[in-house]
Amino acid sequence: MRRIAKFVCSLGLLSGIVLSQTAPNSAEELLAKAKQAYIQEGPKAALPKFEELLKMFQSDKDRRSEAIALGYIANCYRKLEDLDKALQFAQQALGMKEQVGDRDEIGKTHNQLGLIYWERANYPEAIKNLQQAIEIAATVDDKELEGSARNNLGLVFDEEGEYRQSLEQYQRALELHRATHFERGEGDTLGNIGGVYLLLGQFRQALPYYQQALTVSERMGLKPASSDDLGNIALCLAGLGDIDGALKNFDHALQVAHETGLNKEEADWRKGKGSTLVGLGRFDAALAEYAAAEQVYEHAGLKRELVEALADTGRVYELLGDAQAARERFDRGFRLARAIGNASGQSANLLALGDLDRRERNYDSADSHFKEALQKAQAAGEEKTIVSALLQQAMNDIGRKRYKSGLQSASEAQQRAQQSENVPAVALSHCVLGEVLRSQGQLLQSLEEYSAAQKLNEQL
Repeated sequence: MRRIAKFVCSLGLLSGIVLSQTAPNSAEELLAKAKQAYIQEGPKAALPKFEELLKMFQSDKDRRSEAIALGYIANCYRKLEDLDKALQFAQQALGMKEQVGDRDEIGKTHNQLGLIYWERANYPEAIKNLQQAIEIAATVDDKELEGSARNNLGLVFDEEGEYRQSLEQYQRALELHRATHFERGEGDTLGNIGGVYLLLGQFRQALPYYQQALTVSERMGLKPASSDDLGNIALCLAGLGDIDGALKNFDHALQVAHETGLNKEEADWRKGKGSTLVGLGRFDAALAEYAAAEQVYEHAGLKRELVEALADTGRVYELLGDAQAARERFDRGFRLARAIGNASGQSANLLALGDLDRRERNYDSADSHFKEALQKAQAAGEEKTIVSALLQQAMNDIGRKRYKSGLQSASEAQQRAQQSENVPAVALSHCVLGEVLRSQGQLLQSLEEYSAAQKLNEQL
């Protein structure tokens, strides 16, 4: 459910620089091609072009242009998931820009460093650098930079579960992009607004933002952005119960990501497709998709994404009856989420651990896990997780024969799921309500709930 980060282009500045030993026209043509390759085809195609530029600027002793090229190389490595190299090149670029004294370029590199630290799950450093970028942008009146940095700050707030703050940043970024007619930035931010609603389980609200973003991406020929938009549209459709539409969009997103060499995005959509396959009972195929995604995340040091993948894999093992393999993944996912301050990852793994405890009839431990997860989800406003926690509590209450409490939790979960139009959750709430009523001996009412669940599951 990752959204789109924004890196401010510096090539407009470069195109006007006259090189002492190279014809201006050939330099401008090379810069234009490098920029076009980066925006439309992705980092794999653009990296060698920027490396060639770097050698050219170093030969000409043009330190300002050299620093800008270093920044682009850093961003290519970031997109290619080599975060160590990305950080190295970005810090080198910052040092050179500070020597030259170009405030606007310094702000752009702070924005870039914020993204790198965000990828590394170092949120305090990410916030620090992004706030520096915003302050510099206001000083030099660079609205495009300010919009980009606010967009990226919103991504960090998302990871910390501060969704109100992230929406404020995205809305301000959208205003800035529209004021400067920066259509590509507008598309990115529209996708990120959709990302907040997707994280909150509000699929109907998220879908139009992603569709608007995809329209911009396809119109401008932006393949990396199109892959993000298609994959997120697939997640929304899966949440709304359109499984065929979800799988079709996942496959399209995977194809575009593969064509542009975006391994991380390809892993994201494999994971999303795996979750959809789980809903169809195709567990072996789902595990294969999850394993491919985990390998990429582990290799690239993407801790946040690995947390999600571990939880997803653990759930499949739980469905297959391998409780030990499931618990190992949930435990690791929770510890990793807590270490990086990932609120949603903590909640997801707490729910999973509680479910294992409930199945082993360790009801008190399960209740403790569910309550902690519910508190975290309520604090963050994560509607989908709130519904899940309530349903888990209800099932645990059945095991403890606390039917009144179970009925209240299941009823609240159903109401919330209906309000957010989360069709799979509505179906599950009917099933849980049926279990509560059956346990109380209210067999006709429980049959009605089971029938409603069956009907929705058949539609899914």
